[in-house]
Amino acid sequence: MHHTHLSDAALALSRILTFHRIHHGFFGGFAILSTSPCPARETKDLDVLVSATKATIISLLSQRHGWLEIPQNREDYVAYFYRNPYATSSASSFDSSTTSTEEEEKPAPMVLVEMFVGHQASRFPVSKNCVLRGRHMGTSYIPILREEYLFRGKLNAAATRGKPGDVSDILYLIEQYGDTIRERLDGLDKTVVNEAVRRHPELRRPLRKVGIHAARAPVRWPVGKKSKDKTVFAVIPAKTWDVHRGLGWRD
Repeated sequence: MHHTHLSDAALALSRILTFHRIHHGFFGGFAILSTSPCPARETKDLDVLVSATKATIISLLSQRHGWLEIPQNREDYVAYFYRNPYATSSASSFDSSTTSTEEEEKPAPMVLVEMFVGHQASRFPVSKNCVLRGRHMGTSYIPILREEYLFRGKLNAAATRGKPGDVSDILYLIEQYGDTIRERLDGLDKTVVNEAVRRHPELRRPLRKVGIHAARAPVRWPVGKKSKDKTVFAVIPAKTWDVHRGLGWRD
């Protein structure tokens, strides 16, 4: 999905939350790609940490045009699809020279916005402002979690799934902000580190650059499996507050 469509959703949400003085910060792939002048990949959704209750977010968004709630049972998680209700090709603020006529004529896609909510504002991760340019929402700032929190979140994600994008994002953060991450990172869960490296062995050496050393676990190949075969790990679903803990927000 084109980054400007995601930027529209991020700008729309951030303006609502800022107006209501709700502390929030973007993280995950979108936030990391937004810090890069030349993103190496695309992403399909937004991840946002929000210091508000689930009920508060639902009351703010459910009656607004363009926001469609995706019912969830978890108390720490709210999900919506967002589509700019006023988007038309004639109203586009995006430079037409950078896209095809067919792209301009397509309706704005639905963007998945995942919010990880909580009622406590204490220990909320530090954020910094990042300038975004949307396709229809103009140009403005949004808060993005600081580099060490982006790194924590991605390492936590890499420990639970096998997405190549997680590895790419971790390598980018180490390359661009390695000294900062090394200086600010503390209290990292060794279990998370070891599991991330077990799933993604290519992370072992880069992590050493920021002072993170994973344990070397003995390799036991299943009966009938050759060492050259790639091991497929199961995805570990996030439990309540797992994402918050991965970012270092909750004990």
